Amino acid sequence: MSQPRPIKPFWTLTALVVLVQLLMVQAMAASGALHKRCHDHADEGDHQCAVTMLLNGGYDTVAPRVVPIGRQDAAPPPAAVAAPRPVDAAPPHLRGGVLAHAPPRGP
Repeated sequence: MSQPRPIKPFWTLTALVVLVQLLMVQAMAASGALHKRCHDHADEGDHQCAVTMLLNGGYDTVAPRVVPIGRQDAAPPPAAVAAPRPVDAAPPHLRGGVLAHAPPRGP
């Protein structure tokens, strides 16, 4: 039986560096002051980094350009009032017609 291969120090260091970077991005996303402290131009509208991508939907998308539009409040449309319809108590197959008086169907 072969023994499991020990984890190499290089891969351990690489995993720790990636984990620290991910935690740092999460901390900057949670704290706007920390993000501004790390980036001089974090206040600009076209600033894109891992933090802004995380805040706008994930790492695989680019932050969309947001353009505000004016909206006018329109008067609500008048309520359409439907006239009540009478409810028929008899089901359709028992209402008048040719088949209402026919003999029952055989086997």
